Amino acid sequence: MNDYTLIILAGGKGSRMGGADKGLIPLNGKPLIAHLVEHLQPRPERIVISANRNQEIYRRWADQVVNDQRPDYPGPMAGLEAALSAASGLCVCLPCDLVQPPASLISDLLHKSATEHVAVARDPIRRQPLCLALHAEQWRDKLGHYLNDGGRSAYGWLEQVPVQEVAVATPIQNLNHAEHLASDA
Repeated sequence: MNDYTLIILAGGKGSRMGGADKGLIPLNGKPLIAHLVEHLQPRPERIVISANRNQEIYRRWADQVVNDQRPDYPGPMAGLEAALSAASGLCVCLPCDLVQPPASLISDLLHKSATEHVAVARDPIRRQPLCLALHAEQWRDKLGHYLNDGGRSAYGWLEQVPVQEVAVATPIQNLNHAEHLASDA
């Protein structure tokens, strides 16, 4: 099943990475985003990357690169909003620092997706609010309203919409802090 658009969120300020563009930080000689794209199963029909910097570099991994429609880096939900504006149909969203998603994560999210709810991963530790599947047309305006009303939190948005959780057997490892990558320097 590859009739979905993959949205990769890579547009942040990199605050926890000392201001670095997180998706382009090297790990084992390759940018984080390259690791993610290499491990995609099943492969998407399209890839849309939300990136507010280095868009020309990100184009090598995407069919389209978009930037936030809102000023001042308002967070990952603004990146999702921008990507949903460029997408249609079924979409899977993943953060750029998820270098090796669990093997069945995408297919499990796709299997649980439906127009009436957002499918979101829950690993043994917590809900993973940026690992989700949703239908672009159904949710883009609702997300826009949430952001217009001052909402910023992925967790907060998911508390306001119908959610179908997708159980993930092992903890999802994403690289959020510079010390996680210190061994590659």
